[in-house]
Amino acid sequence: MGLAEWFGGFCDNLQIKDGGTISQRYKAITRRLNTDFWTTTSESSHSLYVGSYGRSTAIGGFSDLDMIFQLPYELYIRYSNHEGNGQSALLQAIRQSIQKTYSSTSVGADGQVVEIPFTDELTFQVVPVFENTDGSYTYPDANDEGKWRTTNPRPEIAAIREKNAVYVVNKFRTLCGLRLWMV
Repeated sequence: MGLAEWFGGFCDNLQIKDGGTISQRYKAITRRLNTDFWTTTSESSHSLYVGSYGRSTAIGGFSDLDMIFQLPYELYIRYSNHEGNGQSALLQAIRQSIQKTYSSTSVGADGQVVEIPFTDELTFQVVPVFENTDGSYTYPDANDEGKWRTTNPRPEIAAIREKNAVYVVNKFRTLCGLRLWMV
């Protein structure tokens, strides 16, 4: 076996093999949140994979999957004007919505995320966001009496996709995931 074949096999062994479970859960979460906050049953609208899975740098054995879910701007106004920690109240509203679909799962809300832990040791972390005019997102941080923060995952996802097409015969993302796993 040549080095190229060995390397290809090595990278293939790092790939995530889930049989569609991730996609099914993502769609169920998205559908639930769309039903409760957008009055649609879409399984794809308003949500985005982010983090290592969204960048396609996750490798087999990863433990958490990050996704963002965009909410209507009216909710930003409502929770910004909420008496007390509006960010925490928003996370609780998202938690309660997801709990309708995963009623036997201990769905938690803390900090900036709503966590859905599954028995296969994969935890979905959902961050509710509001889209800004520049394409970035505002998200709640319930810590220290609450505040709003900004993130912009799309340029990062695009940069990794671009580099993957150029370097190491489409194995750049896999090697990024391996590097992150080793740290």
